[in-house]
Amino acid sequence: MKYLVFISLFLYTCIFSAKAQNDFSFRDRLFFGGNLGFVAGSAYTDIEVSPIVGYYITPRWSSGVGVTYKYYNNRYYWWVGPPQLYERLETNIWGGRLFTNYVIVNNINDWVRLGLNIRIFAHAEYEAMSFERNVFYYGESGRLLQNSFLVGGGLRFPMGRRSSMNLTILWNLNTSMENIYGGGPIIRIGFNF
Repeated sequence: MKYLVFISLFLYTCIFSAKAQNDFSFRDRLFFGGNLGFVAGSAYTDIEVSPIVGYYITPRWSSGVGVTYKYYNNRYYWWVGPPQLYERLETNIWGGRLFTNYVIVNNINDWVRLGLNIRIFAHAEYEAMSFERNVFYYGESGRLLQNSFLVGGGLRFPMGRRSSMNLTILWNLNTSMENIYGGGPIIRIGFNF
């Protein structure tokens, strides 16, 4: 019954929003963007490409989909004695996500006079990522699928009529041992246009 009420409210909101925004075309409400990440060192490399495509349901509420590809390479050292022994764990991580976010504060300058046009938003997403099983289970082979529910929020810095830079901080509600994010927050810097 809860799901039926939720779906009914969601559909009502979408229909009401579409009628209120009939002066905007589908193309005007569509946006693109994503995140790029790069960390490299002698023992650790992590490269990420995450494009997204989204749709403004209302001027403050958007939803969309995205794909993610990460190259992960980590060298683990074993301090057994004078030659240092190490093992390299390497995997290609890929997957997809569904997300939604809502702008809570449209312009922080209305609350605190800083002379900056910054928006505060809440964000939620479902993400499914596939990676090599041996990253968490030594000696095992094959791939593992991690399902995560990420929640948090962030700041949106408008850079033009349609473009913005986003700083997002998320927490993973998946607390299983094979969590690729670890226990801390997930910090993303991305762009929309």
